[in-house]
Amino acid sequence: MAEAQTPPESNLCEQCRENVFKYKCPGCLKRTCSLSCSKAHKEADLCNGKRDKTKFVKRSEYDANTMMSDYGFLQDLARDHALLLRDTQKMKHGSANRLANQNGTINQDGRSPEITLTRTQKNVISHAKKQRQVIIQYMSPGIKRHQQNKTIWMSSKSRLVWTLELAVPEITQLANKWVETGFHDVCRPSDLWSRILSSNKTWSEVATDKDAEDAPRKRIKDENIRIMLPSDDGNEYPFKSSIQPKLHQALQEDSGYRRPEELLWLIRVQNMPANKPTFYKIDPLQPLYTQLRYQTVLEFPTIYVYKEAPTTWDGYGVTVQEHCVVTSEADSSEEEQSDSNNEDTNAED
Repeated sequence: MAEAQTPPESNLCEQCRENVFKYKCPGCLKRTCSLSCSKAHKEADLCNGKRDKTKFVKRSEYDANTMMSDYGFLQDLARDHALLLRDTQKMKHGSANRLANQNGTINQDGRSPEITLTRTQKNVISHAKKQRQVIIQYMSPGIKRHQQNKTIWMSSKSRLVWTLELAVPEITQLANKWVETGFHDVCRPSDLWSRILSSNKTWSEVATDKDAEDAPRKRIKDENIRIMLPSDDGNEYPFKSSIQPKLHQALQEDSGYRRPEELLWLIRVQNMPANKPTFYKIDPLQPLYTQLRYQTVLEFPTIYVYKEAPTTWDGYGVTVQEHCVVTSEADSSEEEQSDSNNEDTNAED
């Protein structure tokens, strides 16, 4: 019987020196015969098992395996380049979309990879900029503020019907803000405030068990407060407020909130650093559209109502600016024409 031949030294596993090798380490090309020998080799030689794709190889040592390794390296480079190019294009489209929202326009292709505007939103942005000189910025659809926004452009009356948020930061013992919808921009914030506070809408109490006379009673809300809001066009519009009853009661009981003209009404300036909170004053006795001219609004206005001027906001010092309504060129030309006509009339007299 023939004896088993011993394999040549060059074919032996370089780790155990007993079996014929089956594998080559991509990192150092060391020959191994099994998984256990491969792991032992990596621990003993501190090899990570990865080939240095940029290592210089002599022409005399260049073989088919090296060529396939280089081919795979070039494929990896092409894939990374394609991914980088795609990410760069996304960033460009995103920046263009944010700039378009700030300018009240949309991209030339009418859409954006980040925020896709509906027809209603495009209509609101366009008319808000052209006819009200206010810039509206929309947020991503998943943001709660975006979902709350019901602002529309009412073409029949040529005005914005806003979603409006009111906040009373000096009230800290309960939720101090609420969101209203359907506020015509020709109405005055002071009328909204005074008519809400003058409303006598209360909570009613009903028994939890109609058949039991001594059953525990719970408080339920009848309906939202319904009021009529006057406007600068001489009409009054029905309005349904969503103010929470507890906040409504707290404002009614605090005499400091009864006269809106004595309160400080602020709107935060957008696109400012977080460590530089800046607000500007508005006049609540004027229609809302006159106080939003040439301002940027994130979805819809948030108006902060104070009895005393705030000094800090999230730990940073507050800057309060006087809001000056800039007259448009068309209004200025009309005023100049009117003044010239008056002068001519006085001269004739």
